[in-house]
Amino acid sequence: MEQLKEQAAKPKKEIKGVIQPKLVRVISFTVITASLVACTVLCILAIWEFSKSDAVWRAIATFIVVSVATGIFTFVNEKLG
Repeated sequence: MEQLKEQAAKPKKEIKGVIQPKLVRVISFTVITASLVACTVLCILAIWEFSKSDAVWRAIATFIVVSVATGIFTFVNEKLG
């Protein structure tokens, strides 16, 4: 029983980073969300034939690259900080 109390009493490990991790996470979330919204709008336009299907594949590829790069940056910032 005392072990549980000791574990509960331990403070959480604070995440440190070169840049404030909370700010990086907010920016990462904003960038990924904006990319996802743009990709969704472009896909809907392509479905209704207002845009070329080639643009959709480029938008999806761009979204993937931006998401992976943002995720890697967030991970490295938290691990090296």
